[in-house]
Amino acid sequence: MTDRRAQPLTQTVADAVLAVPGVACLRPGLRGLLRASGHDPRTTPGSALLITWGPGGTVTALRVDVVVRAQHQAARTARAVRAAAAAAASAPPEAVRVNVTGIV
Repeated sequence: MTDRRAQPLTQTVADAVLAVPGVACLRPGLRGLLRASGHDPRTTPGSALLITWGPGGTVTALRVDVVVRAQHQAARTARAVRAAAAAAASAPPEAVRVNVTGIV
């Protein structure tokens, strides 16, 4: 998958995730920053999003790192983020992994 096609999807997923109530922001963890420096060509690193592409340009895995607002329940927010990211990426929900990297 080329970066030309990955960038619009990354932005679409980011917009969908940021619209979820309780999400303060997207934020990469240290692992995400290190992975972005030497990434696998089958993946597209975005600061807080990591998309893994399968054959034919399908999304086979999607990792999302978010910061949750303190007044919202982290688990409930993570489930909503998973659903929003899966819908935005046209991926099955089980392909999406959400990491809560902070609470503010």
